[in-house]
Amino acid sequence: MSFSHQEIKSYSEQLAESLENKRLKQTFDTLTVLLDETQDWQLKEHLSLLENNYRMMLRYITDGVKDPSQTKIYHNLLREVYEVADLTVAEIKAQSNWSVAYDYRKNLSRYYPEPTAQLINEQDERKLFNVLRSDSIWNADQQRDWADYIADGIYPDSGRCLAVTAITFNLEELFDERKIDLLMEVAENPNEEIRQRAMTGLLLALRRYDRRLYLYPAIKNRLEYLAEDPQFVRDMRNIILQFILSRETEKVSRIMKDEIIPEMMKISPILNRKNNIEDIFGETGIDEKNPEWQNLIEESGIADRLREFSEMQMDGVDVMLSSFLHLKNFPFFGEMQNWVVLFNKTNKALEGKEFNGFADILADSEMLCNSDKYSFFFSIDRMPEEFRKVMMGQFSSETDSIKEMMKEEMQNAGKNDRAHPAARQYIQDLYRFYKLYPNRTNIEDIFDAEPEFYRVPVIANLIAGTDNLRLIGEHYFNRNYFEEAADIFSQLLTAGESDETLLQKRGYCYQMLDNLPSALDDYLKADLFNENNSWTNKKIAYCYRALRKPGEALVYYRKAGQLNPNNLSLEISIGHCLLEMHRYEEALKQYFKVEYLSDSNKEKAWRPLAWCSFLCGKYEQALDYFRKIINTNPNATDYLNAGHACLAMGNNREALKYYASSLASHEGSYEKFLTTFTPDIPDLITAGVKEEDIPVFLDSVIYGEE
Repeated sequence: MSFSHQEIKSYSEQLAESLENKRLKQTFDTLTVLLDETQDWQLKEHLSLLENNYRMMLRYITDGVKDPSQTKIYHNLLREVYEVADLTVAEIKAQSNWSVAYDYRKNLSRYYPEPTAQLINEQDERKLFNVLRSDSIWNADQQRDWADYIADGIYPDSGRCLAVTAITFNLEELFDERKIDLLMEVAENPNEEIRQRAMTGLLLALRRYDRRLYLYPAIKNRLEYLAEDPQFVRDMRNIILQFILSRETEKVSRIMKDEIIPEMMKISPILNRKNNIEDIFGETGIDEKNPEWQNLIEESGIADRLREFSEMQMDGVDVMLSSFLHLKNFPFFGEMQNWVVLFNKTNKALEGKEFNGFADILADSEMLCNSDKYSFFFSIDRMPEEFRKVMMGQFSSETDSIKEMMKEEMQNAGKNDRAHPAARQYIQDLYRFYKLYPNRTNIEDIFDAEPEFYRVPVIANLIAGTDNLRLIGEHYFNRNYFEEAADIFSQLLTAGESDETLLQKRGYCYQMLDNLPSALDDYLKADLFNENNSWTNKKIAYCYRALRKPGEALVYYRKAGQLNPNNLSLEISIGHCLLEMHRYEEALKQYFKVEYLSDSNKEKAWRPLAWCSFLCGKYEQALDYFRKIINTNPNATDYLNAGHACLAMGNNREALKYYASSLASHEGSYEKFLTTFTPDIPDLITAGVKEEDIPVFLDSVIYGEE
């Protein structure tokens, strides 16, 4: 019998749940079913031994035998059961062709008959990567050999970086204490490319295996040692920040695809028409750009978007994915390791194609990740020589400019709250691998994995400190990830970091999450710090009004109005509150004030003025304003309300004309028309329209009678 992929997932989830809840009998039963389908008699014997030991332990406990080492023995047992479970699932996946990684695992004997030291000395990076990617649990000798290889500067950086990534990939599939220990050791390597990769891998492993790490005190102890180094903690925090920024990648690509490129396509024919012979060889000279081109770009909104993308790139957001999305079809990317290999001119794929040092310029650039550097290089290689020279020169110039800008930005910032360039480029490489690698089937996407890093207890302890937590919260907040930001702000407030700004921001998060009671509570608490904060007053008023408490809202709108005299938005909100409180005469005066204060946009006050006039019984005045609106930019409700005013005045035929226009604005849908008409029936009756006449008028609208 073989298992389907869905069955394997189900069994894996069952094992994870039973082990986390320490239901070992259920775990043994599930593993027995799985191992019956394998030929691994060693795992079967090991499982049988573990179950016998567990039954003996249960018998001792039942008999009341006291053993001071019982907890240690139990934890050792759990560790071994976890290991058998991991190896069993890996064996089942290999037999079921789960993914390309497990195909390598199944055929590992072809790659790995020789000792580790011999494999290292061969210096075959592809083979090295595949072995490490698909390796099983290490022994002490293997850990020492690989640690020596990564630490030894005589070996190429590209191979050592690949080794760290392969170990990271391996840990995503199979827990191995020795590999985690190696990543912690490499996290102190002086080479930043290697070090940043190790810390990224460590972060991912800690998230994946947090719930079982209590069984491995050595890992906990070494993490505590590393946490004493402020630079290590800062780098780990900044890697977390970079992962937060990676959530923006799809958003940027979508904007590029759906907005910028279509807009460029629209103006392209116009630019082509303007780019004629006179523009190129006229009196202005060949080097002078036509200012009309820039005007077209500015007016289209593209320039603003591109400036926004430039700022995002400076902050570390990956804005290049859409540009290189379709440049991953080169044969080079057919090999898994090439998606994450360090860009290096000594790479065999670049032999004889350096283009006068262009590979060196690319290698030195912090603008592109390694994967995109290879894509760019191979694209340049296919260009005619004249285009290649232009492109290389332009890229070199842009690279120098960006380096200067980033240098100045870092000096002005006065703090290190960005991921190291090596970490940023590496995480972007990983993003492309997990999102674009053709054979990524059944490779779990680390960018979709949960929970968020700050929610993992072992990681939270590692980056403990209000400064770190607040910075992470600000990153979520500034990118509009309000659920996570609110969660972090709550942790800070619980820890005693209460201040006006923190309460305002958490309140805003709750507001954007449509949790208005909680938002109002935070805004009111912030108001206690500073009752004269106009922004807070407006937010309190908004929440009260949205919660249908116009009286309370009115108090705070007026407070905000005193701090911002003659603010049209506040003045009209005050009118709305008075209207909702049925204080129609006061509301009418307020709307007249808004109209008076409006210099160029008096239309903003016309709709509430017209409706409030109607509610005050001033039907002719109401109709005058409705007609003004209808002569400018009317909607279905404007026609409807004009009809109400005519009906209240006894102008039934004119009312029906307006109702017919309202119906037409509803695309002829009587149901939509009736939905807007029905709530106004009580106001029509108050205006003197007989209730029994209303159905007649509605039928007249359908018949189109006048």
